Amino acid sequence: MAELIEVGVWYEARPITVDQGVDRYEALRRGDAEWAAVDPGLQRFDREVRAGVDPASWAEPAVVADTHVLLTLRGDAPSETLHLIHKLAGECELLCFQRPGRHRPAALRQPRRLLRLPVPRMTTEDGSLAHHPTGDDIRDFIGRLDEDNATAVLWREDGASIRVAFAPAQRRWRVSTTVDDETSAESEQEDLTGVAERFEAFAAS
Repeated sequence: MAELIEVGVWYEARPITVDQGVDRYEALRRGDAEWAAVDPGLQRFDREVRAGVDPASWAEPAVVADTHVLLTLRGDAPSETLHLIHKLAGECELLCFQRPGRHRPAALRQPRRLLRLPVPRMTTEDGSLAHHPTGDDIRDFIGRLDEDNATAVLWREDGASIRVAFAPAQRRWRVSTTVDDETSAESEQEDLTGVAERFEAFAAS
C-alpha cells in the first residue's frame, strides 16, 4: 500500500524553512497550536477543499481548527488533488506543508506575500526557501532539482535574479538572469553542477 500523503495548512507572518515547517507540523499533530495564529482564510480553504476533492481520496477525516487544517490523503490520490490543495492554500494566503515520507522529502509551499521580501533568498518549485543562501544552500537546492521540482530562483539584495528551468525534451537546464528588469536570453547547461556554479557566481557578483 502506498504511504499516506499528509498535509498541514496554516498562517505564517514570516517565511520559514523546511525544518521549521517540520517542527510546526508535528506540533500541530500533537495538538500544540498555541503558537499558531487564527486566520479567516482557513475557513475558506477548508470549505473549498472539501468541495473540490473527491471523497474517495481522503484516508482520514480532516482536522480543522481556527488556526490550522490537517489533511490526510490516500497514497494513490490523483496528483491533481495535491495541485488543487496547493492552489487553494496560495489563494487563501496560507502556508502549505507536506510531511516527509519514507520515499518523499518534505515539501513547503509559502504564499506569494512571504516571497516579496527585499533580502537575498532562494526558492524552488517545491516551496523550499532559504534567506541569505550560502554556497551549501545553493548546491543543496540545485542538487534536488528534477522533473517534478524543475525550477529554482535566486534573488540578490538588489532585486536581480537568476532562474533555472528544466527542459525535458532536450534534457537540458535553461538558465536566465534578470537585472534592472531586463531578462537575458536563456543559456543551456547540461548538468546541475554547472547550474550550481552559475548560481554561486551570480550570488557573489
